[in-house]
Parts: sequence; C-alpha cells; structure tokens
Amino acid sequence: MLTLRFMGKRGKRNISPFQTAVIIALGSAAGDSMFYPHVPLRYALVIITVVVAFHRALAIAQTRAKAVNSFLEGNPLIVVKDGAVLPAALRKARLRPDELVGMLREQGIENTGVIRYAFFERSGKPGVYQFSQDEELSGESTFPVQTERE
Repeated sequence: MLTLRFMGKRGKRNISPFQTAVIIALGSAAGDSMFYPHVPLRYALVIITVVVAFHRALAIAQTRAKAVNSFLEGNPLIVVKDGAVLPAALRKARLRPDELVGMLREQGIENTGVIRYAFFERSGKPGVYQFSQDEELSGESTFPVQTERE
C-alpha cells in the first residue's frame, strides 16, 4: 500500500496503459516470492522498488516533456469536426462508427450537426464542443435506422 501511495494519485480517472503494465509488473514481482519458496522476498522488494522508482521518474518526465507524455498516454483525436464524422480519425482511434454514435447518445446528442468538435479523449470518452443553437448544421443522426426483416 505504501508503494502504491508513493506512485501518486490519479483521482477517479482511468488508468493509462503504462500504469496497467506497472500494476501487472508489481503483482508479478510480489507473486513470485509468495508462490515460489525458492524466490527470496528481498528479490521481490528490489524489483518492486525499481519498478516504482522507474514509474516515478517517468511521471516526472511526463510533466516536463510533452513528447514523453504523448508517447505514454497518447493524444486526444478529433473524430467529429463541424458536424461531420472523420473516418480516418475513427480508424486511427480504432473506434467503430456505431461506438462513437453510442457515446454521443449517452451525452444526449441526437445529431452530429450540433457538434463543432468531438474529441476521443485519452480516457476513452468523448469530449464534445457544440455549436450554439443558431449555428447548428445538418449532420448524421446518432439514432441508426433499423429496417425490419420480412
């Protein structure tokens, strides 16, 4: 618990892929000495200390260098611009159009025409800037039409 507290707070945000790898490495290091009697506990403590120190150093580097932060955390992608869905950005984010539509519906958006910009954030959630009501465009409906089978 002390080492996890030392790693820092992230609040209620999602953890990054790098933090997931750190957690797995810590669990593996601790588990080896618990499950295998021939692996001394001090080896696990050394590995845990090195992993936590490395994590801490990278966290400091992330605050000082944008390139390090972008590499470890990724960057938000614009997936809707001026009411139009950007297919290339969806491919880059590995996001299906129906997934984007579902996320927009969860935010109460019925039509992409109300969106000035929609970002696929680092957290995996959409960030949306909307037009004012007098600026709305005609966009794609976020309610897909289902056809009945005969």
